[in-house]
Amino acid sequence: MLSRYEGGHHDKEAIAYVRFSTASQQYGDSLRRQNALISEWLSQHPDYELDDITYQDLGLSAYSGMNATRGALYDFLDAVEHGYIAAGTVLLVESLDRLSREKISDATERLKSILRSGVEVVTLCDHTHYSIDSLDDPYVLIKAILIAQRANEESETKSRRMRAAWQKKREDAAATGKLITRSCPRWLTVSPGGEKFELIEEHARTINLIFRLRLKGCSLNGITKTLNERGVPTLTGEIGRWNPSTIESLLGNKALTGTFTPSYQTMAKGVSEIRGYFPPVVPDKLFHDVQGVRLARFGNPGVSENPYLINIFRSLMYCGTCGHSIMLTSVDKKGAGYYACPMRRLHRCSEPAIRRDHVDAALVGVLLCSMDMLQANGTVMGTASQLENRLVELNMSINRLIAALQIAPDVPELAMKVRELSKELRAGELKLRALRNRGVAGSGEWIAGLNLADRRNRERCRDYAARHIDRLFLHTAEGRCDVHLLNGLRLINFPVKKKLPVSSFISSLAYLCGDTLIL
Repeated sequence: MLSRYEGGHHDKEAIAYVRFSTASQQYGDSLRRQNALISEWLSQHPDYELDDITYQDLGLSAYSGMNATRGALYDFLDAVEHGYIAAGTVLLVESLDRLSREKISDATERLKSILRSGVEVVTLCDHTHYSIDSLDDPYVLIKAILIAQRANEESETKSRRMRAAWQKKREDAAATGKLITRSCPRWLTVSPGGEKFELIEEHARTINLIFRLRLKGCSLNGITKTLNERGVPTLTGEIGRWNPSTIESLLGNKALTGTFTPSYQTMAKGVSEIRGYFPPVVPDKLFHDVQGVRLARFGNPGVSENPYLINIFRSLMYCGTCGHSIMLTSVDKKGAGYYACPMRRLHRCSEPAIRRDHVDAALVGVLLCSMDMLQANGTVMGTASQLENRLVELNMSINRLIAALQIAPDVPELAMKVRELSKELRAGELKLRALRNRGVAGSGEWIAGLNLADRRNRERCRDYAARHIDRLFLHTAEGRCDVHLLNGLRLINFPVKKKLPVSSFISSLAYLCGDTLIL
């Protein structure tokens, strides 16, 4: 891990550790000052040679100990623990508060653990040399404790002042419209005087076009195609670079109505939204109407006379390779089209498109027609009970994480976990609602003779699929699908490139192993 030197007149090794709390400090004096102190010490101690590796935590706080749990200091402590750093090596730091600004007990224990390993510490600001012998010197320990206490108190004071300053900025913003920061969404700019945000008219027109197209029933893929074909620049000024993910993110952004929404971490501290903070781009009614289209499981009904635009497996089908939602493309009035992973177009997935008619023939003609047999083999009540228990666990976990965020707001992993569990909770609630609303499972035999060129029949078929299927993971290259049913059954390697005889499929149910059938 570390370089080792052979020959030369140097017989001792030094390792530098540099840290500052905010990224902006790299442009100030902090980094230059720490490097200058290291160079000065080395010139005064020519028997030491600086290791090639300098441990740097640039923009990482020591107040909460983040540098010791996921930063360069963590790498150094790990190297010490595993014996990669030889005893007698000197760690050069500007002061002890570069190592830690945690509570006194944690900070002094970190110093002691380094010294016990045989690694020595030199603080360049006061030229104090700490070694394993220092552990038996009460005066040295008292000095280290006092430094740790001062550092922790300074950080606590800074943190308290910063929180108060941000609270004051938010209060001023809510009361007078004063800007919290100059940071703003890409469709806005700060006025020359710096006192307000102003709309970029070109971007405002583009955003309103996107909302109108979505309200008319245009798909995300269709909106993307329209914008790219017209040469409409993105919000970053690029031509032909619109994609469905960007469109979807934009359509759900409340800042477009003028609302400032805090992060999950900030919301956990009781900070609320600020309405009217940004200039509104779209009217409230248009924004909320579009949310109705976005969040509806089957989209906006009645927007086209072509029945084949109704995707029977919408919101159920996912890419078996990358997990992204599968989309329907190239649909004509004869029902032709393809199921495709949108990530392939962005070179993030390798799965090719697959003919829709082949997949639908297998899933509708075999899977849905056999659904009554699959329900007889399933455990519906057990699944609902398990799901209810899981939702209770999720609610408890989210509440615990929010409480933890209030104690440790500087840990971004907590906010990420809240988002992840909240998403799982919403999906679970929808699944439980589907189970409860389903009632007694009816036979799927009626589907066999159904005319799927009829719009109403396709809607009935789609509703039936949604009441029984949880997810379909499509492996297009291999022509197979992994089926997850709401009753807990899983069908692995269900063929979709060619239609399996219904009788053969029903016979295969005898080989169910628990809740899984591998075809």
